[in-house]
Formats: sequence, C-alpha cells, structure tokens
Amino acid sequence: MRLSASKNNRCILLPVIIATCMAMLSMNVNAQHKFRGSNLLLEGRINYGFLINHHLEMQIFNSHFPAFEINLGKETYGEYSWQRMYSYPFIGLSYWYSPLGNSPLLGNAHAIFPYVNYPLVRDLKHELNFRIGLGLAYLTERFDRIKNYKYLAIGSHVNAAANFMVEYRWRFNPRMNTAIGLSLMHFSNGSTKTPNFGINIPSVNLAFAYRLSKENTYVDRKMLPELYKFEFDGKQSVSLDLGATIAYKDMGSENGRTFMVYNMFGNIFKPVSFKSKVGIGFDFTKDNADPYFAKLENITYKHNIQLMRIGVNAAYDLSMSKLSYMFNVGVYVSGVIRPSIVYFKVGLQYQVTQQFFATLTLRSHFAQADFVGIGVGYRLPLYYYKKK
Repeated sequence: MRLSASKNNRCILLPVIIATCMAMLSMNVNAQHKFRGSNLLLEGRINYGFLINHHLEMQIFNSHFPAFEINLGKETYGEYSWQRMYSYPFIGLSYWYSPLGNSPLLGNAHAIFPYVNYPLVRDLKHELNFRIGLGLAYLTERFDRIKNYKYLAIGSHVNAAANFMVEYRWRFNPRMNTAIGLSLMHFSNGSTKTPNFGINIPSVNLAFAYRLSKENTYVDRKMLPELYKFEFDGKQSVSLDLGATIAYKDMGSENGRTFMVYNMFGNIFKPVSFKSKVGIGFDFTKDNADPYFAKLENITYKHNIQLMRIGVNAAYDLSMSKLSYMFNVGVYVSGVIRPSIVYFKVGLQYQVTQQFFATLTLRSHFAQADFVGIGVGYRLPLYYYKKK
C-alpha cells in the first residue's frame, strides 16, 4: 500500500477528531464529583446497508453488505449547562468496520469517530435519538491509474468519516438496553486528492449496550449549573468572528498538479438562545487552480483580482461549550471562475480562548466538495446592553 500519498490528507483531516475529542474532554473533566460514577456504556452494533450509486461510474459496485461497530459512550447527567439544554446527550467514541461487499476494488473500510447522541424524545424506558459523528477513516483501496482505475470514488487512503443516525432505544434493564436505527456513513477527502466522488452507505442497524457502572441520577432540572466561560450568558449581544484558512488540492490524477487555496472569512452573529446564533457572513477566496482552469477554458481577465471569489452568506452557529457546529449558505458575487453560483460551508469551530478559535471547514458546491480548510480566527464582541 502507498501510504505516502495520503500524508497531506492526515494533516488536513486529523484536526477533526482532535478538536472534537478536546471539546468532549473539556466539557466533562472539570466538574466531576467524587460521588459520581463514570456512567460508561459499552455497545456493539450490527449494520446492513449498500453503496449509493450517485455517479454512473459507481454502478459496478452494486451490492449489499454488513458493517460492525464497537462504541464506548458516556451518558451526561447535567454537570454542565449545555448538557441540560440538550436533554443530557450521550457522548462517545466509535470504531466502525466494513468489508464493503468483499469487492477487491473497494477493499475494506475502518473508521474511528467521536460522536454525540442527542435525545429527541425520552422517558424512563424509551428514547428517540439523533447521532452525529465525525472522525477519520482508512480505506485499504483507492483510485490508481494502473492498478485500480475503475475505482473513481476516492483518491486517498485516509479520509474524513461522517456518521448520521436516527435510533429508537429501549431500556429493558437498569444495566442493559437495545436499539434499532437508520444511519448514513459518508467517506470523503474533501477534494484534497482527486478523484473524490465520495462514498455514501445507508444502513439499518441493531445494537445492544451494557452499562459498566451504576447510573448517575440527573442533576435537578430546576437547578442551573455553573456558567462556564465560552458559554452564552443570556445578555443581548452581537459578535464578529474573523478568520483565515488554508487548503491543499492534489489534482494529480486529472492534470498532474497540486494547488493551494487561501480563504478569509467573517461572520456577524446575534445569539437567539443559549444554544444558537444566526447572522450573515462573507468570504474572500483565492484558489490557485483558477488561473489553470481559466487558461484551459479560454476565459480572459485583465487583473488577477478578477479571479478572487467573493461570497456573501447566511450563517448559523450551534454551540456546545467550546465547540460549535458552523453552517453557511451563500452566493458568489464576483470571480470569473465559479464552480457554481451557490456555495455551502460546514465546519467545526473550537474556542481556544474567549477570543481566539481554531476552525476546520468544508466548502462545497451542492454534492461536490471544493476544499477542506484549516485555520484560526478572532472573536470580537461588538455590543452589549448596559446593565441597569
């Protein structure tokens, strides 16, 4: 196997799992009490699904196949205010494996990802949950011009792994419970190395979990836990997030070249609840691949500034203490090379301090990933109502 080709992917994608793990640790270490147990659950899960043929070249991989998970999770009980606001979710770490239909072209898939399992409906014995997981995957096979030229889905061994699941869980015993669910597993390298059609695997699953320690009782819902820094304090405010990211594109399979992408962005946010912020944003993107494609497509321009893509967007932030999920939907207002008019951004933002943050973002145009950027930024509070 040629691992050297995926070194850049590791550099770009590794912060996904690191940032999420850091957030989980920071949210749960400081407020432990001696009389509280670990609240750990060990779970095994069997999935059965198939590969979505979202490109014509993927139809040769039609098959149904199993996948297996081992999960170690912790049930929160209200030691932090965000846990109470999200109805005491599960947080954990999952190992996912599948033979991908035993195809010699596809090989096997291994994934490790932290996850958060949010309760939607819950009583003493029954739950309806939604899980989000994001981490890293290793695929034993990838596209190769000579040895595996039919495999156009993925151009790298190391990829990002994203998992989404809706499950029903039944607690039939104080120490044991079972669950059934529908999930989607997605593998992609964010176009850091082409080709990158991505792999999407929907599946049904069955799980069995065993509680390793006595269950902690929930902190009284009427009690507001201590408010930690990085958390919204309820004051009316507006803030400006300014940041920059850098990305890498390996398009060697298409034109034998690599390119760098530079992005500057800003988001103006207004909190609307203890969990959510809404606002507007802007982007300035310099893609070093654009001059190449302008020449290839005979597109003329007078100044390099005309290659700059400027975009405006609607922004949404969903916060859990230091960690935030970021979502942007926007349109380009300039740039002679535009993959499409509309663009999408999804990412993670981790507050290192109250002002400085690290960020990892994926830019895409509908179902096609453009680049994965890693960077830093600064949060500037613009206005607070005066205290009476």
